[in-house]
Amino acid sequence: MTHVLDQLIQERFDAVAHPSNDADWGEVVARMSAADERALERSPRRGRQRRVPRPVVVAVAVAVLAGTATAVALGWPQSFIDFFGSPSAPESVRISFGAQNVRAPIGMSPEAIPGEAREIMTTTFDATGVRPDHPIAHTLYVAPTRSGGFCYEWRNAIGGCAPATSAATDPAKKTTGPLGLGWIGNEYPLIIAGWVRAGETDAVEAQYADGTSATIPVTWVSQPINAGFVLYVVPTAHQTRANAVTAVVARDADGNVVGRQEFPLTDPLDEQTVQTLPDGTKESLARRAQVATARKIISFKATNGSDVRLWVMQREGGGVCYAFNQGSGCPPPAAMERGPAFAGGFSIGAKRVLFFAQAKPEVAAIELRYQNGDSERLTPVEAFVLHEVTPAHYKPGTRLVAAVGVDQNGNEIFTQPFKPQDTGVYPCDNPIDRGYGVKTCP
Repeated sequence: MTHVLDQLIQERFDAVAHPSNDADWGEVVARMSAADERALERSPRRGRQRRVPRPVVVAVAVAVLAGTATAVALGWPQSFIDFFGSPSAPESVRISFGAQNVRAPIGMSPEAIPGEAREIMTTTFDATGVRPDHPIAHTLYVAPTRSGGFCYEWRNAIGGCAPATSAATDPAKKTTGPLGLGWIGNEYPLIIAGWVRAGETDAVEAQYADGTSATIPVTWVSQPINAGFVLYVVPTAHQTRANAVTAVVARDADGNVVGRQEFPLTDPLDEQTVQTLPDGTKESLARRAQVATARKIISFKATNGSDVRLWVMQREGGGVCYAFNQGSGCPPPAAMERGPAFAGGFSIGAKRVLFFAQAKPEVAAIELRYQNGDSERLTPVEAFVLHEVTPAHYKPGTRLVAAVGVDQNGNEIFTQPFKPQDTGVYPCDNPIDRGYGVKTCP
């Protein structure tokens, strides 16, 4: 940045010095690990996309609600906002940040400070794809975390959290640098939202498939946030596969790229669409799922009286797709080859807990092991396992602790651990009030 702009920023940051609150911020240290960031990102992050039915035309108008000093007059599409000078967030928003803390798995709470949440700015856009001609106002709220990071929320749209510092050892984070972005769209981004850390970044730029680019406005927020926020509604002219946004880059004052986050186009065959299985059940599946070949390979009645079924079908391009009562997928063969001996996990429904796994050929059986010493040995059917974890294993002290894959000789070849202390996994009759309006089973 230029000397003039540097002075502008420094003056705004100096103006929000809050010496009387130093004790409150003494614990704002970089305690959050890189692994936590994966769990904290609630919606907007690389590789995790919230999709809408089809491209939409979205209008945007931005109104900065807090005291700002804009640099637009100097040629920079940026704003600078005093965090402590911004309005406090309403009670409903403070509750939302608090609820996010208590809903997080044990050890993964972002530790947002609800009482310090501030109202930053308001933008109108359509986040659903249902009424692009009637965009509504979404307000950006930001709260610091006790570990030195922050959480943000575009009300009723998208949000997430960031740790105190980037993960320098993570190759993906080295590439993205100061950027932490996600997108709303279908085949390609329609809305890009997220944050950029303060520091080297002088400008943020969208790059399109047709070779053109455009500067993305940034709203910088002072300490303790010390980051910029973006919400970019992709112009109508770039809402096609031929010229969609393919990447967003952060540049320093010399124009050098200091961070890059890519948005690869979705293969049309991987787009989700509602398809009808042979028994009339409708499932959201990738277009490449050849539903005409679907076969039901597992079927049983759960303890709550519901029918559980697993269907498999051919996948265009090789491999198989699957669909069951509480999930579906169409993984490419290469992904299966790179993965562990089996990929398993819980699928939680209304008073029904299922264990689902897709295994490699060398897995002859998967043994479920419980806290109380119980075990169940499951034999894959065409490489799949679908099994109910019954109410006998809902209570603490009886829960699943591990799924162990064994080969035909009985040798253990892979173990997937589970955390029996996690809340909200197993059904119960009396949920515990965890505060902020959140009730979960212990």
